[in-house]
Amino acid sequence: MEKFKVFRFLVPAVTVLALIVSSCGGRQDTEERAVSDERTETAIRQVEGLEDYPIPTSLEVVDMLQRAGAAYVLGISNPVANVDRYFTENSKALNLGVYGADLSYAATYEMQQEIRRYLQVCKQLIDELNISTTFNQTLVERVERNLGNKDSLINIVSESVYDTYTFLTEQRRDDLALLVMTGSWIEGMYLTSQLAIGARDNREITNIILAQDEPLEKLLELLDDHEDDPLIFGFRGDLKEIYNFIVDIEGPMSSQQLDTFAEKIEVLRTRVIS
Repeated sequence: MEKFKVFRFLVPAVTVLALIVSSCGGRQDTEERAVSDERTETAIRQVEGLEDYPIPTSLEVVDMLQRAGAAYVLGISNPVANVDRYFTENSKALNLGVYGADLSYAATYEMQQEIRRYLQVCKQLIDELNISTTFNQTLVERVERNLGNKDSLINIVSESVYDTYTFLTEQRRDDLALLVMTGSWIEGMYLTSQLAIGARDNREITNIILAQDEPLEKLLELLDDHEDDPLIFGFRGDLKEIYNFIVDIEGPMSSQQLDTFAEKIEVLRTRVIS
């Protein structure tokens, strides 16, 4: 397979406990949030190679969720205890993508305890996959030093995954790199769908889902290059079904369509994290 372009991404199952849409507040609050959002967007876009990658990163997806007013929901991400279930290289790679998306989710919302928890399981899987890079050796220390700086956190998370992804492709382990990407996309869409279900006004959140037609088409093309690998190519059928479902939607996504999408994603995500 032609080595696909890479960029820094980390891109993420239980009952949603709560979801609130951020309140309006005063004009000053709105202006301050706009400035913060702009800084976050700038931090993400500064990632080298981002513009060349065929699908949005989970950091971008989570950033869009925050802009849409979705709050952080405890209990929605893959439980860290599940990490001990993943014994094969393939399951470790898939769930590195899943946990990477969960780490992106926590970092974007500056949830320090969750950042630490998901950082540890990501580092564990990186080590177990024998991904040895200078950057990842200092990952935990760098995150700890920058817990109070959102932009720095996002850059560190992005750089770590870029470093990991580059290592895999340079070592001709493109299959594992693609599994990381697949796990990240699935978790990102799972988070998005669950947040949309819990929101009173979810138009902006469901628009994020509807905008996945082209990114998902690109992911399907990459999977096509692995038709000789039953595990990797095995995701294509489910993802193709989800793609067809998205492109057939005309206009805003209805509640019924959202429920159907969420069910399809949850079934696929359960297969990945179990």
